[in-house]
Amino acid sequence: MFKDFTNWMHNTATVLFDDTKNDLRALPKTVRLQILIVLSALWSTAFSVWVFTVPMFVYGWLGMFLGHLLVIFVAYYTFQQFKDIRRFRTDPNYHTPTRSRQNLWINGKQTKLPKDDPGGEHE
Repeated sequence: MFKDFTNWMHNTATVLFDDTKNDLRALPKTVRLQILIVLSALWSTAFSVWVFTVPMFVYGWLGMFLGHLLVIFVAYYTFQQFKDIRRFRTDPNYHTPTRSRQNLWINGKQTKLPKDDPGGEHE
């Protein structure tokens, strides 16, 4: 059940934020961001009118609008981070030189280590 939920969340985020899969893919990125911001303002206004009284409307609207903007930016940033992680995990050329290759890089120069050196701080 949790796997189904995570798949649903990933598919939803893909539809919203993946440039190649959502319905707004033909538009420039700046226009897509503007549309998301306008939609967040509309939903914030609708929710504020429904929940808050008239004196508190401005504070409620501002809070809801800023909250929606924060959710949009944080969700987009998080989705991009996971997208980058998936790309690096599947790339066989993504690695860093380690002591297992019996060398160490110091100031851009390769330094050979002794053959019997176990590496690390082990004695």
